[in-house]
Amino acid sequence: MKKFFLALTGAAMLAGSAMAVPQTAEAAGWHHNRPHQVCRVVVKKRVVWRNHRRHVERYRVRQCNWVRR
Repeated sequence: MKKFFLALTGAAMLAGSAMAVPQTAEAAGWHHNRPHQVCRVVVKKRVVWRNHRRHVERYRVRQCNWVRR
């Protein structure tokens, strides 16, 4: 009987804590779902001919995209 009572109170506590879970990001406000810019640095390569030889120049480019999450 004691184990049954403990199991019952544990289940009740879990059910109560599930009700107290905070709202999701979408329900909490619009600021989580607005478009924002995500940037990353990409290393690109360019082939140039210098002194009759092939040289590969590496350069960094910042690429930005607008995403909505």
